[in-house]
Amino acid sequence: MRVIVTGAAGFLGGRLTAMLAADPRVAEVVGLDRSPLLATPFRTITADIAGFPVLAPTAGAVVHAAAITSQASEADPDAAFNINVEGMRAVLRWARAQPEPPRVVLLSSVAVFGRGDAVATEETPPEPRSTYGTSKVLAERLLLDATRRGEADGVVVRLPVSIIRTAARTAPPGAGFVSDLIDSALRGQPFTAPLTPVHAVPVASVEASLGIALRAALVPIPGRILHVPSLAGSAELALAALERCGITGARVSCAPDPAVECLVAGWPSRLGTVHPGFSADLADAGLDPIIRAHAARVARAA
Repeated sequence: MRVIVTGAAGFLGGRLTAMLAADPRVAEVVGLDRSPLLATPFRTITADIAGFPVLAPTAGAVVHAAAITSQASEADPDAAFNINVEGMRAVLRWARAQPEPPRVVLLSSVAVFGRGDAVATEETPPEPRSTYGTSKVLAERLLLDATRRGEADGVVVRLPVSIIRTAARTAPPGAGFVSDLIDSALRGQPFTAPLTPVHAVPVASVEASLGIALRAALVPIPGRILHVPSLAGSAELALAALERCGITGARVSCAPDPAVECLVAGWPSRLGTVHPGFSADLADAGLDPIIRAHAARVARAA
């Protein structure tokens, strides 16, 4: 079948589009993003998400990865709701016009939680404490209601913080600091974490998150809300894992940033799942394998 990916120029959307293009179950992939996608082996549409109902072709599935993320949402709430909420509505207007209800996968976030649970599963009630989390809860509800109405075959995939991202950072460290900490340590660069040494946030490898999202797009699902099972990631835990992997002498300090502390307030330390069979073969075994894999990539690039 044909699969559409929104936000296809983004870090996760771009990787997912490439994975789908290589999957023999997928006849065609179409990537949509407001930023041009250059030199891609798949069809692309350069447009804002608002144009999705008119510009997107008929398809059996769409993975909705387009979003304004945490810190940007706090800085510009209007943009957050225009992309994260109105973008979901645009995808659902397209879904209603399809010959059959298409599979619609929404990439959501741990930011929907805020009660301070140690572990949050799909049965934990959302209670967001940020603009981003609020916008994602609204998008989730819109998709689940469209599914109830028979207009879409929807599934919400809640992601933890994805590690390890390698794009150059242009803003101060935020919720994704564990990724930056590990990458900086491997490159011998100093790093200052924005939370206390023991403050843990849920993390999972990019490969685990994308593998579960791809599976949710293509196979029968055990529930309408699915979690990417995650690890607890803190400065202290990351440094211990680096040492176990033979990376010592990391120049890491901690200077809690009130803005980041507010952004992650109430987040669980881990995402768990009530559907372990769906992702058991994809879930990360620990931080150490993620670090070793990234160390190998850094060495190859050197």
